[in-house]
Amino acid sequence: MRQTAIAMLALVVLLSMASFPAKVSGATDEYESLEFFLDQSLKRVKDSEKRAEILNRYLIKALGLVYQQNQELIRLQRQLLDATQELRDIKKKEIREMEIQIQKNQ
Repeated sequence: MRQTAIAMLALVVLLSMASFPAKVSGATDEYESLEFFLDQSLKRVKDSEKRAEILNRYLIKALGLVYQQNQELIRLQRQLLDATQELRDIKKKEIREMEIQIQKNQ
């Protein structure tokens, strides 16, 4: 059970590191707050089963934060893709207008 908790914690840390490029407002504070309360909870409890239960609860919360950050990252990537597509369309239109102008001038 302890190995599972450690593996889950490692997974959460890796996932959270992968999702940091999307700066969600307050996400860092939420992680720090979560880490602080986890540390305080684990210091108060000595029973290994209760510690595992606390770890599992906090892992679920951390996964929720990672999920929120990933959703924000996806939203930002879609906005970037849409903006890039609009720029391409504008550039194509300008090139076409320039070609028309060149043909008229000849």
